[in-house]
Amino acid sequence: MNNKDGRSFLHQAFRIGTPECAVFCAGVAMLLGLLFLWIGFWKTLLIFCLMLLGMFIGGVEDKREWLGEALNRLIPARPPVSVREPRHGAGRTPRRAEPEAEEVTPIPEEYQYEEPQE
Repeated sequence: MNNKDGRSFLHQAFRIGTPECAVFCAGVAMLLGLLFLWIGFWKTLLIFCLMLLGMFIGGVEDKREWLGEALNRLIPARPPVSVREPRHGAGRTPRRAEPEAEEVTPIPEEYQYEEPQE
């Protein structure tokens, strides 16, 4: 059963947004609902978890590497702390520049204050 673009139903069933995907997801939801009714929630949940475990065992070649990557995505590693000598001046307050000698501008004579003599 091929579509107009030459792809099979199963290939289109896993492409989100296609009508085939809608039919496939509806079938999975119906099967899940029937399992809930026939055997109950907890038994259905156990079957689902065992199915996922089987998919993991059969589908992942290097399980240790996969688990390490999954844990690193969930809990990112902290950056390594290196022990090294502090840079020159590290940990000290910055030195203040010495104040440069400011040029003294003379006060105009009309503004100069003379103290009264006694």
